[in-house]
Amino acid sequence: MDKLSSIRLEDLPVIIKFILHSITAVDALEVISELREKLDLQHCVLPSRLQASQVKLKSKGRASSSGNQESSGQSCIILLFDVIKSAIRYEKTISEAWIKAIENTASVSEHKVFDLVMLFIIYSTNTQTKKYIERVLRNKIRSGCIQEQLLQSTFSVHYLVLKDMCSSILSLAQSLLHSLDQSIISFGSLLYKYAFKFFDTYCQQEVVGALVTHICSGNEAEVDTALDVLLELVVLNPSAMMMNAVFVKGILDYLDNISPQQIRKLFYVLSTLAFSKQNEASSHIQVRAVFPPQPPEYLGLQVPATSPGPIF
Repeated sequence: MDKLSSIRLEDLPVIIKFILHSITAVDALEVISELREKLDLQHCVLPSRLQASQVKLKSKGRASSSGNQESSGQSCIILLFDVIKSAIRYEKTISEAWIKAIENTASVSEHKVFDLVMLFIIYSTNTQTKKYIERVLRNKIRSGCIQEQLLQSTFSVHYLVLKDMCSSILSLAQSLLHSLDQSIISFGSLLYKYAFKFFDTYCQQEVVGALVTHICSGNEAEVDTALDVLLELVVLNPSAMMMNAVFVKGILDYLDNISPQQIRKLFYVLSTLAFSKQNEASSHIQVRAVFPPQPPEYLGLQVPATSPGPIF
């Protein structure tokens, strides 16, 4: 443990495996707490999304070498977390000690990216600890210890590790959106947002499907939050949202369950998707309105004499 900070990244998996297999019920919390302090993986390897903002390399050879080093580093990180997953799956003592170590951390500045990754891993690995982790997360969110910047950094640095836990992360987000506390609801919405931003197309589809389920639930707070997330996603990645437009269209069958203001948000999303530049080649969600034979006044509509377009 004393030499842990000087060990090469490629040697960490086997060292961590040895440490975790040597833990006993008596010293579990002490060892995990020290391991958590010394094992800071946030700066071990920079993913390509962050590397682009660094100083540009002058030669292609150096750029290729840097890419190989990054790939190797990411492989070591993935292997390391696989070792940890295996340990907590078969040793209840380790998972409980890890949660307790994070729970005992009181200062905002002491919370790390590594902590959030571990909470997600344990949540997805040990079903018996889900309620415990949800309680710890809710308390941390209420106290302001876990904020958006930390969550964003977690997804940015370890998206390759987290993408394999997509379904568990979405399940956690769904549970948090059922809360009555606005700060917890907001955190749940951020989980959906960053899962869509950093994960693959399959998970993006799952995110949109989960948001549609919230909107169709009839719960006002869930509907508002889910619609706000859809609005963000349309702006964030309109081309990816276009691939899931059919799910958003499905909400039209449940308009009786949402308010007029919420319907306006929904139609803003649909209009943005239908008439965005990315949709020039595919207009299957565009709505073509046909003027009735009667004048607009017959329908109680106040329309200028030179109305330029369709009436919705």
